[in-house]
Amino acid sequence: MSRLRNFIQDKPWQFASITIGLVLLLASIYATFEKESAVTRTYFVDEFKRAHASDFDARINKPAIVTPTTTELVTAKADELEAIKVQVGDAISSSDELATYRGSEVDDVRTRLEKERTAYQRELSDLQSALATIERDLRSARKPESSIKTQQKEKDLNVNVQLELAQSESPATAKAIIEGNIAQANRQISIVDAQLNELQTRQSVSSPVDGVVADIAESGGYVTFTIFSNERHLRTYVTEKDWRKIENNDPVELALKNEEAKDEKQSKALQEALAKHRAKLELEEEPKNLLTGVVAHKVLLPADLTNLWTANYNVLHPLKKKEAYYEIIITPDQTIEEAPFAADGHVSIITDEATDANKVPSDWVVETIEQDEDDEEAEPYAVDNIYYVDYDGKVRLESVDIAFEDKGKTVFTSILDDGTPMLNNQKREPMARTFRTMPFTLDKKQWRTFKKLKWKDYVIYSVSGH
Repeated sequence: MSRLRNFIQDKPWQFASITIGLVLLLASIYATFEKESAVTRTYFVDEFKRAHASDFDARINKPAIVTPTTTELVTAKADELEAIKVQVGDAISSSDELATYRGSEVDDVRTRLEKERTAYQRELSDLQSALATIERDLRSARKPESSIKTQQKEKDLNVNVQLELAQSESPATAKAIIEGNIAQANRQISIVDAQLNELQTRQSVSSPVDGVVADIAESGGYVTFTIFSNERHLRTYVTEKDWRKIENNDPVELALKNEEAKDEKQSKALQEALAKHRAKLELEEEPKNLLTGVVAHKVLLPADLTNLWTANYNVLHPLKKKEAYYEIIITPDQTIEEAPFAADGHVSIITDEATDANKVPSDWVVETIEQDEDDEEAEPYAVDNIYYVDYDGKVRLESVDIAFEDKGKTVFTSILDDGTPMLNNQKREPMARTFRTMPFTLDKKQWRTFKKLKWKDYVIYSVSGH
């Protein structure tokens, strides 16, 4: 202290100059960096992200199970059935017999109708042969009806047809007669076929679809066959919050778990080593059996846990008991054939998409209130913005178009060039310069950039802001 006292006494003007300089330096720093200062100043930047336009989407990832597209119920009176032809689990085709009705008279009617169909089919064949003869003769000078009488003499042509041909006066008339009788024969065959189909319905209970017999139950004097169709879709269950985000026709990526696809020859140690290697190289393993589809239906009612499919889903992926879940039905673009019903799978429902966009934490978005200067009566409106550092190192505020928000991140489109540093929402004065602080990270790239700055740079920025 004595030395300082002596210095002040011996060199008062020099001490005063140093004191004034320190006061001015502190005042400059305070005016530049004080939180509420309006002075254009330099900001230390310790949190930023460089713009890089890319494609983004928001997804809801959920487990799912394979279920039939339709469930058909076929019912018949139990006392009218003679025999049940199928068992639970049988694969069946459309029109296959599920059961037969009682009554032997049906067989007699079937025999008669089949004989009639054979006769009409034979007559049709004869008529088509006669028509071919007429058309051949029309291309020559021969008389069609006489040729038919000669060449078809041994054939059992309908007597009425032969009589009409004998009375025809021109080849065109003869051809028309034959064509008319061909049409009549086809009609008769169609009638007999319809009678046979009706008889089949009366004689047996048939499946309306290709599928699997899921259940055969008797109750109240009726037997009911439950049939799962071969066409499959997927079902998943979501909370109300996710249900509101999902829309019909939203695109979906889906995959089915295939236990047989696992390579059992690989040891656990090798599998772990391969997984670490892929993670190091930032490689993603392509999921097996990857399919695409769309959301076909959002069920409005809460899921019933006693329902067959909900119960199976709940076994594989337990649902919270104190929360309502809603069923989402997904139709795949490809046919699912090998997977059994209730097979485990996974769906990724794409609820939002954006192209050539950027993504930042949602709290980086700055809202400003604007008003049309040319229209005083216009209501004020909100504008979403992002702070960024321009090419000259100065802070600017740029308006952006919000595409969507997802999991604490906001995806937006803007005119920002790739590589532009985007800043957090800390309030800054536009056109202020920026200066990077020491990085609080282990990222070697950031430290290499930081080490290029010397202590003299910080002093210069503190004094002049340049």
